[in-house]
Amino acid sequence: MRFNTFNQVVAWYEATKPVVSKHHKAEDNIRPIGQRNRKWERIRKVDAETYCLLDGYYGNTMFANSSRGDAQYEQDMAPIMWKREADGDYIYIRNGTKNSVPFSRFKFLQWYLPSDVAFQYNQQGKHWVRAKTSAGYETFPLPKTHYLWDYTRKEATKDDGRRLKFRVNEDGTFTRVGEAFKVEVTTVDKELKKQWKERIEAFYIQAAALAPMLDITWNGRHEYRQVITEWCKDNGIDVPTYGGINQIPNTLVRQIVEEAEHPLRVPLMALVIDEIDGKRKIESQNDLSSIRASYNRLMNKALGMYETKEV
Repeated sequence: MRFNTFNQVVAWYEATKPVVSKHHKAEDNIRPIGQRNRKWERIRKVDAETYCLLDGYYGNTMFANSSRGDAQYEQDMAPIMWKREADGDYIYIRNGTKNSVPFSRFKFLQWYLPSDVAFQYNQQGKHWVRAKTSAGYETFPLPKTHYLWDYTRKEATKDDGRRLKFRVNEDGTFTRVGEAFKVEVTTVDKELKKQWKERIEAFYIQAAALAPMLDITWNGRHEYRQVITEWCKDNGIDVPTYGGINQIPNTLVRQIVEEAEHPLRVPLMALVIDEIDGKRKIESQNDLSSIRASYNRLMNKALGMYETKEV
């Protein structure tokens, strides 16, 4: 169900009977947006001018005895909120929190935004909303939000307030309200990558030559990891005793890649080969290109080639 106006939300809410079951009483006021077996996707009336469309992901108050549910938390993090304000009707749209991958929220936004508003995302972690404005369809970034809830104190300890706010116009278009968000963009530092290109290539060629002789079974990886851990311990470098190449400090990876006789060069190559599935059977040029692309992505991160900036 897609709501295009505040009045449609109110009408649907009033026409929907609350769920009554062994888990819920009528006074719990659980009013699903769509299928009643997806009751966590529901409309909550905050007051006569505010209705939240909820996905049940944050602060879910659907069960009265839920220790993690809180009405304020739920309202703060509502994916869609409709409000009737003094000068007109507005829709607020909010993403999930940083360092989370809330696919259920992504799907919810794709299902329940108005007909001329679409939530979109890609595999690189970019999120945006495409809305019909007076100038045609425009795209607006919807970055993840920084929100922390203290379950003991029952209050938010951090809230950057990042929501897209649109005025709902009578002609069915939407007008963005507020300043544009500054969005973090992560890209490869091309100048730095250029400086390291030959060393990265030499490391790749040597790793490819040694691959058939390296043991990347679980036991083999464990032994290589132990060699790295012990060497780091002897040299005063703190690294976890588990994990892959990206658990190793960028500075150390650079040192290993740069020094042809470094004692950790072969162990590091083994971890790289494992992570890029470098011993897979090569049956086509596409297989080889896939390995090479995986290697480049892994080394970009391991060598600290990425830079993040706001635009």
